[in-house]
Amino acid sequence: MRRLMTIMAFAGGLLGLGNYVSDGWTMAFAGHNLYVPSNIVSVLLLVIAGSVAVVMLLRDHGRMSTDERKEYQATLTLSIAALAILGSWMLFRAIRAT
Repeated sequence: MRRLMTIMAFAGGLLGLGNYVSDGWTMAFAGHNLYVPSNIVSVLLLVIAGSVAVVMLLRDHGRMSTDERKEYQATLTLSIAALAILGSWMLFRAIRAT
């Protein structure tokens, strides 16, 4: 479970941040703009991974090993950082578009 959450957070971060690092890769399918669906999937992956990590840390804090705790904390940190960066990119793009 914890590996899956780490992978989800990492994939969500890469998907969302990839929209803005290489501008235009989401336009690959016949000129359709896939920024919005890509951002939605990315945010969902990050929120799910972060939420599960928080729940597991709060629920099983006393029973989990140090390695498990560190992995859930890393997943939570990765999710929060990627959401913050992705949110700022979305805001920057929205301001730049107006």
